[in-house]
Amino acid sequence: MASALAVLLTPAALMAAALALWGIGAGMNVAGSFAISTGFFSHWQVWLATAIGLQVCSRMLNRYGKGRDTKTS
Repeated sequence: MASALAVLLTPAALMAAALALWGIGAGMNVAGSFAISTGFFSHWQVWLATAIGLQVCSRMLNRYGKGRDTKTS
């Protein structure tokens, strides 16, 4: 179950990273206007932190699902 969830988190992390890049591009006037113009999720930093968090969770779940220790070495 953990491995299955980890597989699903990686594409979600990629989508969040794409939104972060779009937000950065919109701020630099390189891309079109960002789809979310107001509120907490209108900031690219939120999307970047979300992408990093999702990828970290995916890696931890992968290790747990394969029976490896979660300590970094």
